[in-house]
Order: sequence, then structure tokens, then C-alpha cells
Amino acid sequence: MALSTTTRKSLFGINALSAWIGLGMSTFIELFGLVEPLDTGEAPVTSLFGHTGDYASGLAGAPERLIDLFSYFTIWSQIVVGVVMTLLYLNPGRDGKLFKVFRIDSILMITVTGVVYNLLLGPNYPPQGLNQISSPIQHTITPLITVLVFVIAGPRGWFTLKNVAAALVLPIIYVFYTLFRGAIIGKYPYDFFDVVSFGYAYVLTFVMGILFASIVVAGIYWGIDKALTRKPKNV
Repeated sequence: MALSTTTRKSLFGINALSAWIGLGMSTFIELFGLVEPLDTGEAPVTSLFGHTGDYASGLAGAPERLIDLFSYFTIWSQIVVGVVMTLLYLNPGRDGKLFKVFRIDSILMITVTGVVYNLLLGPNYPPQGLNQISSPIQHTITPLITVLVFVIAGPRGWFTLKNVAAALVLPIIYVFYTLFRGAIIGKYPYDFFDVVSFGYAYVLTFVMGILFASIVVAGIYWGIDKALTRKPKNV
């Protein structure tokens, strides 16, 4: 049974809200430098987000912390999901070639965010301070909601070879941005981008592996999309 426009709008709205809440919390934390670990009596542990000791505390160090924050792939994926789902909430019938590409981007990028963080990064970089609240929203809740909303509410039929290929452009831009910025400041948001420590061969091999995995994931979503789009045969 097809979902009503009201139901689809509600699902798109919930998806958008999740992305904006996670992004808003991280922005607030970094803006005011609220990155200190909670007082647990344990020694501080390096966290993925949070730059305690790197910059001036409070608002004085806000510009540098925010630039760092918005250099994470997690944040890029949250922005794409937030914008795309907000636009779908405002107009569930929204179409257009470029919008279809960004819709696919929102699904693929947030999936990569969830999988890479929970399998590779999370165990080594447990969130600290208030990030213990924002991190699960960004890395687990929003990815799950985004995938579920795609499966339940679509839009359907947007996965094509051309659209998937175009959707890979934004992640590739992120890789070039990260390597270029890192070469200038000698600092990378993720260890696996650190060409100083590991060299370009390792970094590019790792990136190509993630890119290949993204293509595989796109193929899985494409198959799901086709299966859900297929009309039942008349008996």
C-alpha cells in the first residue's frame, strides 16, 4: 500500500531533524569549546571530535575548531542528509536531475559514515564530554533513520548508473579537499588520511577500498529500490 503524502512528509521531516540535531549539537560544542571529558575519574582519551589543548578555549578558538569540525566526512554527510531531507519534507514530489544525485549522495555518504565509524573509528576514538550525546545521533541514529526512510518512503526509481556515478563526485571532492588541506597544515581529520605517517600509496589504497565498498553499497540499494519499485503481477 502506497504511503500518503502526509506520512512521507513526516518521515522525511524526522530524518531531516535527526541530521540537524546531530550537526547542531556538534557545532554548539565546538563553538564554545565544550570538548572536555566528563569527570569520570579516568584519564582523558583521544576522541574523534574535540580539540582540547589545540586551540584557545572558549569563543577565542571557535574559528579554528569549527573549520576542523566541518572538515570531517561525518559533518559533510550530515549536511547533505539534512538539506536533502528538508527539501523533500517541504516538497515530497521534488524532482530534478541534480536533486536525484544528491538524494543518492545522502544515502551513500551517511551509510559510509555509520559503517566506518562503528567498525573502525568508534572503538579507537570513544566520544568525550557532550560528544557522548551527539556522536550516537550522527554515527548511528541518523544513518539508520536515513536507510529506513529510503526503504519505506523512497523516492523510488532514482538509482541509475548515471546518477550513482555522479553521486561519487562529492565524496571524491572531499578526498581531494582533505589531502590538499592536510598537505598545507600537516593535519588530517582521520588517521587513514595521514600521508605523512603512512604515505600516499597506503592512503590512496584505503580510499579506493572505501570507494569500491561505496559502489557495492550503491548496488545493494539499487537492488532494493528495483525490488520495491516492481509492481506485483496480476494473478
